[in-house]
Amino acid sequence: MTRKSLIWILASSLVALGCEKKLMIGVVLPESGSAAIYGASIKTGVKLAFDDAKAAGKLPANLVIEYRDSGSDPAKAASLAEALYREGALAIVGGVTTAEAEAMIPVADKLERVLISPSASAPELARKSVYFFRVYPSDDLEGAKAASLVTSTFGKRKVLIVQEDNPYTRGLLPVFLGQLASAGGKVVASVLVGEPAWEQKLRDGLMAQQPEAVYVCGYGEAILQALGVIRGAGFAGPIVTTSAINTATLLQRGAKLLEGVYFPLPGVDLASTQEPTHSFVRRYHEVYNLVPDAYAAHGYDAALALVYTLEGQPPRSGRDVQLRLKGLGERRGVTGPLAFDDFGNIKHFPHAYWIREGKAEDYDLWLQQREAEIRRKMEELLSGRGQ
Repeated sequence: MTRKSLIWILASSLVALGCEKKLMIGVVLPESGSAAIYGASIKTGVKLAFDDAKAAGKLPANLVIEYRDSGSDPAKAASLAEALYREGALAIVGGVTTAEAEAMIPVADKLERVLISPSASAPELARKSVYFFRVYPSDDLEGAKAASLVTSTFGKRKVLIVQEDNPYTRGLLPVFLGQLASAGGKVVASVLVGEPAWEQKLRDGLMAQQPEAVYVCGYGEAILQALGVIRGAGFAGPIVTTSAINTATLLQRGAKLLEGVYFPLPGVDLASTQEPTHSFVRRYHEVYNLVPDAYAAHGYDAALALVYTLEGQPPRSGRDVQLRLKGLGERRGVTGPLAFDDFGNIKHFPHAYWIREGKAEDYDLWLQQREAEIRRKMEELLSGRGQ
């Protein structure tokens, strides 16, 4: 082989490598605007999953991750998603809020590309496209758990509702109300956050109707505003709200307002020694010098699910990614198995949580431990050992 021939072969190889079609994954999150508090937390988890997988050589060399800020605007989120899909993205992590997911799903469906949401939970979303997946349970489960907390755990029947009007609450609240009614509960008053004089209407409702419990249905800012009024009115009964309260920023800001508030949350045991949870918490602290919250964990799992689909022979189409996600089975994420049902819903079930000393703790687990301790003491008394 002549020197000239060798140079030609090397040059041809370099051109071929340079022309190798890139793989792309998009990430469209609300990093600014009203939902930024969720998008910022989710992005830390998404980025950690992709960065660590890339450093470990688990991702194709020609894969690029493109991040975009939706600005908390559903129309912008849909536009950004379409642009990324048309540039070649086989899948997008996005649809943080129900409103953004509603706007993005038709785009994903039309172009036959995957959209995997870390947190959108409205029940109707899952049936809109076979290309939509979510690693956060449907509100069918959260709404039922919230109502069960009020009626079964606390034995309350008279409930005052404080609601924010948006796609999230329009999906969640009917589930809560249906479960409440089936358990014999009733709504004694309802107040819409943001309507004229809503704070005074809430105070009047608490005073006149004497509810046994309050359910606050909304996103974080509305929850904090409502709690300020409820606490100021001196209400002493149980307050149940949504999982949207569980971000590190809101817990810090809410401080005493949130103490003793209950909410449903998919069981996320960040103290677990099981993998990948243990490594996630360790790496998160190393990279960000923070303790992760549930939104960071779900962001990580949305990205991790896509990392798993990129193993082996790279997918050639959105349909390939969709089929691989359906076949993950018992591959585990931080929040549990990444097993999706026929509609793209994750198969996880919420626990009851409460806020104690500024931290979200598993209330169901606390009750189990308390009951076990009571049984132990009773056994000691009955056996004479406790005398």
